[in-house]
Amino acid sequence: MKNKAVLLTIVALLWNLFEWAQAQTKTLTGNISNEVGKAVIASITVKNLPQVGSSSDERGFFTLAVPSTADSLVVSAVGYTKKTVPIIGNTVNVQLSADGNLNLDEVVIIGYGSQRKNDLTAPVATVNVENLVKRTVSTPMDALQGSVTGVQVVSSGAPGAGATVRVRGVGSFNNESPLYVVDGMFMDNIDFLNPNDIADMSVLKDASGAAIYGVRAANGVIIVTTKKGSLNMRARVTYNGYTGFQTPTNVLKMANGTQFAAYARAKGEGYIVDNSIEKFGGQGDVPSTNTDWYGELLRSKALITNHNIDVQGGSDKITYTFGINYLDQDGIMDAENYHKKYNIRMQTEARVTDWLKIGFTAHMNNFNAFLPNNTAFRQAYFASPLYPSYDPSLELADPIKFGTSASLGIPTGFWFNNPLATAHYNHSQKKGFQILPSAYVEAQLWKDKLTFRSQLSQRHQSTHGINYTPVYYIDNDQRSDRSYLRSAQTRNNDYILDNLLTYRDEAGKHHWTVLLGQSVREERWRETWVSANDVPAAEEFWYVGQGAQGIGSATGYGEGGTRNSGVSAFTRATYDYDSKYLLTATFRADGSSKYQTKWGYFPSVGLGWVLSREKFMENQSLFDMLKIRGSWGLLGNDGIQPNAGYAIVNSGNNNSAIFGSIGSTYGARVPGYRVGRFFTQVRWEVVEEWDGGLDFALLNNRLHGTVDYYHRKTHDLAFSRPIPFMWDRVYGNWGSVANSGWEIGLDWKDQVGQLDYNLGVNVTTLKNRVTDLGGLANIMNGFPEWAAEFPSRVEEGQPLNYYYGYEVAGVYQTQAEIDADPIASRYNELNPGSAIQPGYLRYKDQNGNGELDEEDRINLGSYLPKLTYGFNIGLQYKKFDMNIALQGVAGNKIHNLNRAMRRKYPQMNADAAFIEGLWTGEGSSNTYPSAAGTVASWNLQASSFFVESGAYFRIQNIQLGYSFNLGESMPIRVFATADRPAIFTRYNGFTPEISGMGYDANVYPISATYSLGLRLSF
Repeated sequence: MKNKAVLLTIVALLWNLFEWAQAQTKTLTGNISNEVGKAVIASITVKNLPQVGSSSDERGFFTLAVPSTADSLVVSAVGYTKKTVPIIGNTVNVQLSADGNLNLDEVVIIGYGSQRKNDLTAPVATVNVENLVKRTVSTPMDALQGSVTGVQVVSSGAPGAGATVRVRGVGSFNNESPLYVVDGMFMDNIDFLNPNDIADMSVLKDASGAAIYGVRAANGVIIVTTKKGSLNMRARVTYNGYTGFQTPTNVLKMANGTQFAAYARAKGEGYIVDNSIEKFGGQGDVPSTNTDWYGELLRSKALITNHNIDVQGGSDKITYTFGINYLDQDGIMDAENYHKKYNIRMQTEARVTDWLKIGFTAHMNNFNAFLPNNTAFRQAYFASPLYPSYDPSLELADPIKFGTSASLGIPTGFWFNNPLATAHYNHSQKKGFQILPSAYVEAQLWKDKLTFRSQLSQRHQSTHGINYTPVYYIDNDQRSDRSYLRSAQTRNNDYILDNLLTYRDEAGKHHWTVLLGQSVREERWRETWVSANDVPAAEEFWYVGQGAQGIGSATGYGEGGTRNSGVSAFTRATYDYDSKYLLTATFRADGSSKYQTKWGYFPSVGLGWVLSREKFMENQSLFDMLKIRGSWGLLGNDGIQPNAGYAIVNSGNNNSAIFGSIGSTYGARVPGYRVGRFFTQVRWEVVEEWDGGLDFALLNNRLHGTVDYYHRKTHDLAFSRPIPFMWDRVYGNWGSVANSGWEIGLDWKDQVGQLDYNLGVNVTTLKNRVTDLGGLANIMNGFPEWAAEFPSRVEEGQPLNYYYGYEVAGVYQTQAEIDADPIASRYNELNPGSAIQPGYLRYKDQNGNGELDEEDRINLGSYLPKLTYGFNIGLQYKKFDMNIALQGVAGNKIHNLNRAMRRKYPQMNADAAFIEGLWTGEGSSNTYPSAAGTVASWNLQASSFFVESGAYFRIQNIQLGYSFNLGESMPIRVFATADRPAIFTRYNGFTPEISGMGYDANVYPISATYSLGLRLSF
């Protein structure tokens, strides 16, 4: 009885406490919309109690527990005027009006903090995250393509493959990728990230914005902040997913069997055709075999599916978010190739006291990728259509009866291997796990003025790569007599510890912020690999070592690793007077373990003037906002080779000599030694950049725009140069490169009745020039294995790695034309056995000396586009919405190495446009040579014939959506998406998007994706 009495007393006390708590608070519900009734995602807080707040969802609905004494709410949203509304009853519906200063109060994420957009003095680009998730791509940077000025994104078609990203050109031979900062952690790429997890993304393009990151910022900085919950926010669960298929686009049409047979006979290789007819049949001189190798190698449809679940919420003290993502993408190569990844994201933040909060974020990523053998696409270009992909008559072919070019008498070997077999006999799998934990503590040492924040960010990644080649036989060249296994384990362990002290204050119209920061970081990478032969085909036997199932000792073993550390101190001061006169000054000192020069210093300064706030602008009606700004600063690039602090001494027969030889008597060998590495004091490359910009709003804030001119020059350009009279080279800081251009972005937003629409356009120009090579006349580069035949060149006053060769001026039509040309007649006189014939290419005599010599080689173009652009169109009518994205580049060139490889492999096939365009007699073509001329050495020199325009215009994305509510608490949006459905280009290849220096040796094709998706919240 005593225990029961105690229990009843406790229950009564708890009930009274609950009733008291209920009496002290009440729950409000409501809806936020604009003037035409469109839902608005807004922030809702209690007046004078900003810590008590919530946010509306996609339907505009919100729920908020407020103190019973609260009398007003403050509602704010980007693009709308802040509004204070009284609390009457338990329901509060609010209609917001478009802000006359649209976007000026928007908070932009910058390095180690944030800033109002109006107060920026740097051209910081903010990414529309809603547009990111409308793309059905596997990586965030692919989704960014064509949407930000100054940023070029070159996509890859392979499943899960990352894009090449360039910010304002290329200023280095070593590293052109920007720095990615994900919730404070430095990353080399963000391919692992789920676009649905991104809350904010900013691109720091110039030195004023990026200098706060010092030696890592030379190629720009992309800052990503992931989603967080809100205080007093009821739990909200959101699902967003789609399922669709990918299909090849712009498939390269190759010469068919009939075309190839005629071409082979015309260039004196009729035996190939005769062998095909004898072996596989035909009618008369026409073979019956017509293998479409790309048709055999490509799937018509490859599935892709993406599912995301996100949970957000919070109490008056704690916020939380949890997200999970699953992506499964098959490749369009008709062989095993795919990319699967699982992402889990967790974040929580707790307000321990009024002045202290702590937080924790973790990203976990697990992936499994089967990598395609892209060599198959190269071989498909070479493969003759006159032999079948499968040949049951080949008795020795095992285990699959793949066909062979040997049946045609074509030389076998790497380039003429059966591409389907190359794709099939490939097992290259990579699995991995990565976790990015981050923990921070933030204390207000002086309320609303002085804040201290300490954050530890880490990255732990482990990957396991397996490459296995089974035993197989196709012909004497395409075979594997012993199975081979290579197993490699890599580990990355990085950390960054940041300590930040931020002071904010104001006095009248004066406002200022001062940041002091200190950072230390360490990056470790280690790889261990082992290989073995005679490994059974079953995966359970793929372990190397004594005692392993069926495998003896390893036949190969190796380890490698790096360890780099750094320490930094930095400061930034911002000042504005009446939001009219703006100043930003930054300084960072970076110390690095990679170089003997331990410290680098990176200052920057930015100025801004908001003219529209001046009195002399009060009576004008053109500009709603007008700001001019300028900036200057230094950035660093430590992505180059570190100091080599020791020499390598080479010995052996190649470095020895024999002395004392007399007649047939050999003398004694004397050992010789050669130094193979020379020490130089390498330091990081330094970028000096200045930027001038203009931001404006016109026509009652319907038109917003930004214009920038930038000039960035890389000093201390690092590369290796030859040592006179030696084969060796020495690496050091020798040169400089400049990039400059214009960036223009315009956005129009308006409504007509119930139709909301927005139009956006962005344009970027680029001029890239080498300004110093340290005294060298030039540097010759090129595609590996083909650099000598088809070089690129680095030269002062020219773009970096431009294509170098002769300019084609047409095709010789008659013998009389050849005889009248000094170049051709002289060549024929000196080379009677390989004389120029009608149908051969005619090269331009640049210096007019009547000879084709080195002085006639010129700049044939650059792989860097002179112009990149993008368009965005958004429409919303009642419950329907449509978004269209367009994108393209111009002014760049591609070296079509596929066609050029005929220099060494004359029996190869060709694309149909090449065959159909061949010269067949006087007046038939002034562009392509004759069939016989395609294999003549005269026509296979580095020339403009192999350099084509890389310009293209692509329909990037079309999405149609319909939104409705299921009941009162579940907003639903269904959508259909066509991603990259069409491209318009004159380039004779699969895709004009070629990474590296623009040499196309047949890359993995780009695909279009068609999908259906669903988004719902409850």
